[in-house]
Amino acid sequence: MTNLLILLLLPFVGAISVFILGKLNSKLAFWGAELIGLTLFLITLKLYFDFSEPLNMPFTWFHLASLEIPFGIYVDELSLVMLLIATGLGFLDIHFAHDYMAKDPFKPRYYAKVLFFIGGMILLVSAKDMVSLFTGWELMGLASYLLISFWHEKKEPADAGMSAFLFTRFGDIFLFAAIGMLFYLTSSLDLLHLNTLASSGEIDKNMMYLISLFIFIAAIGKSGQFPLFPWLMRAMEGPTTVSALIHGAIMVNSGIYIVARLFDFYVAAQTLIVVAAFGAISAFIGATSALVQTELKKVLAYSTMSHLSLAFIGLGAGSLAAGMTHLVNHAVFKALLFLGAGAVMISASHVKNMWRFGAYSKKILFVSIAMAFGALSLSGLPPFSGFYSKDTIIATTLLNPQTKGLISTLTLIAGVLSVAYISRLWLLTFSGKNRDAALFAKVKKPSFFWIILPLLIMAVATFLMGFTQEGIAKLVSGSDFQKPHVEGLVFGLLSAITLIFIIIYYYYVKRLDITKKLQHKP
Repeated sequence: MTNLLILLLLPFVGAISVFILGKLNSKLAFWGAELIGLTLFLITLKLYFDFSEPLNMPFTWFHLASLEIPFGIYVDELSLVMLLIATGLGFLDIHFAHDYMAKDPFKPRYYAKVLFFIGGMILLVSAKDMVSLFTGWELMGLASYLLISFWHEKKEPADAGMSAFLFTRFGDIFLFAAIGMLFYLTSSLDLLHLNTLASSGEIDKNMMYLISLFIFIAAIGKSGQFPLFPWLMRAMEGPTTVSALIHGAIMVNSGIYIVARLFDFYVAAQTLIVVAAFGAISAFIGATSALVQTELKKVLAYSTMSHLSLAFIGLGAGSLAAGMTHLVNHAVFKALLFLGAGAVMISASHVKNMWRFGAYSKKILFVSIAMAFGALSLSGLPPFSGFYSKDTIIATTLLNPQTKGLISTLTLIAGVLSVAYISRLWLLTFSGKNRDAALFAKVKKPSFFWIILPLLIMAVATFLMGFTQEGIAKLVSGSDFQKPHVEGLVFGLLSAITLIFIIIYYYYVKRLDITKKLQHKP
């Protein structure tokens, strides 16, 4: 219990301490954040290895006559996996920021906000009830606004932060309303108890349907899904290290987490089909939009929208294991890809336009290898982690009568197109001939310890996770990973992936002259 309390409080205490220390000496801000980030990860590892049964810490916020407002903490296997993502990737992100944010004059403010952001996620995934969950949810919303608009002296980041704040707050209104309705109907806000009440039929079905929709609106706002997704693309105005936290480790995962935590409630309310439908639309929009972007980070941003949608589709198709396993896989390979994009940018004078790159593997070989691992996992090639969860989600939609048809078709298209846009990104950046000689001549090799090492750690992780999918699925869902068998599906997908890669390679490497003619501004 002591370790759990330290885990909950340390990020917020650390945020204040880092800011104060940084005012005395800016280097102390980084070292303080680095130490706190490592401590949070080590505590989480200890909780994971010592875990034998859920840690249940019920608290009461306040009493007022017969009114009792809870603020409890509950940590089970699902919470622990999410905590490992938040603290592990959070620590690597802080480590990477040593060089990425080296020249920024406001480092104390940056590291304080990052720790605050991580603290919000820790509270959210450790919540026992809707009150503590909502508190963590809002703390993350505040931190994301502060980080996206970190360079607020510029118009674009300031506007992007406000956009994120307004879009996510719109969804949060519905979550707050859902909490009020749940308390009125059940006199309980305990997440596990709500699942039990829903499964036993003790809540009116019409009200359950409405409440689950309200919660889902908040979830799609936080996770950048259709129609509340524009903020997710504008969030690219913040530092790339912030993008990695938002898109990989912390922010966008929270919407899927809340649906997963209330999965039995959604099953009883019969709203999973709505989750799958909106997920399919979002996956298609994200995948097709990523195909036409010219900036590194925007390709990855639309990719996040699409792949988080796949996780929603997995849940909506009735597979908690597939949806949450893909969320875990996505967190690692997307954080890797975003930080890899950051490594490219700091090596190339912070240029984002892929059309100015080319042949960068000759200059930054380890970055190209690490990003190749992330791209292979995102594409769904075996034995990388993305293969198992993505193919399982596609197969599940084909086997479920409710999702078979338009939803499964959009899911399949989005899954296959992910190969096209990530191959396009990698080939334009690292392969072929350089297309800006002056920029290419100025490319600098990044530090191995500060930049390359965290990338390689995540690259190895996304590879090794492919061999532990059953264990991850067991942790996040409590059931074994049952991969549906659809005759010819895997062979068909691998054939499609190979064909698409050949086409992308031909038009973006061998015959780039043809492709350039199709571009308005090559």
